[in-house]
Amino acid sequence: MIAAPSQAIKSRLARVGRPLTILGLTAIYALCFVAIKAGLPFMPPLLFAGLRALFGGAALLGVMALLHRPPLPPRRSWPAIVALGLASTTIGFGAMFLSPGRTGAGIASVLGNTQPLIVPALAALFLAERMTAGKWIAIALGMLGVTLIASPALIGPDAYGVSGPMLALAASSGLAVGNVIVKRIGSTIDLLALTAWQLVVGSLPLLAVSIVVEREAVVAWNGAAVSLLLFLALVGTALANATWYWLIRGDDVGRMTMFFFLVPVFGLALAALVFGERITLWESLGIALILAGIGAVVRDVRREALRELSISSRRTS
Repeated sequence: MIAAPSQAIKSRLARVGRPLTILGLTAIYALCFVAIKAGLPFMPPLLFAGLRALFGGAALLGVMALLHRPPLPPRRSWPAIVALGLASTTIGFGAMFLSPGRTGAGIASVLGNTQPLIVPALAALFLAERMTAGKWIAIALGMLGVTLIASPALIGPDAYGVSGPMLALAASSGLAVGNVIVKRIGSTIDLLALTAWQLVVGSLPLLAVSIVVEREAVVAWNGAAVSLLLFLALVGTALANATWYWLIRGDDVGRMTMFFFLVPVFGLALAALVFGERITLWESLGIALILAGIGAVVRDVRREALRELSISSRRTS
């Protein structure tokens, strides 16, 4: 008679723990943007993106070998893996690495963090996830907050050209489509195999195009370049992607994606901590709006967990 409430409590704790885990992931993703910017002077963007994905996938395949897991997923799962690799890695990573050199930081910050706008719409359309009040509030406040944070650059002299903004938007779109694919696949494919092989498959077009269009680019293989590449591949890709896919397999992908609005917040904090940059009044207001929007999402999580606990308690009484 007491097993069901105990299970409900565990479920509630898991739902509270997931937002805490995503907070750590958003901090890692903010560090990744810093690492990408720092590494681009050492190697061309498509090569950098392709190596990041290839090394990350290879690391996960090594983990699978240590765990004695079958290295290859079932043949029927390869269409989904290829689709995920092309969306999340080829398009997502490729556009992510190309956009910083073609637009201002503000525009890249806004358009590069539009996953929370794209994923809920795709999830409602393809996964039948409902749009809650918390999601709508988070979307409105989050986008307004990101815009305020980026406002100095949006109206400044670095807001030039159309290719950079389109690439930043393409990066968000590719990653958003990938999230929906992962959720739709569910647990039919081993998590490590799915993450590893989509990275490997997605890296191949990036490296192939790099051979053609970046063949004359100079690559500086020094300690800084290798360190940045290994951080991006191992922490920012292998660990982060596997953890993120695990999170969205067990929760509402539209709601979890709202936490990506925090990436520019962590980016500002890193800039202030590492480079001593001041946080302006507009940036402070933007941070406050984003945190208020995330609070609405967390409130949704708590309300749903309490409702499930109440239903389980009534069933056992």
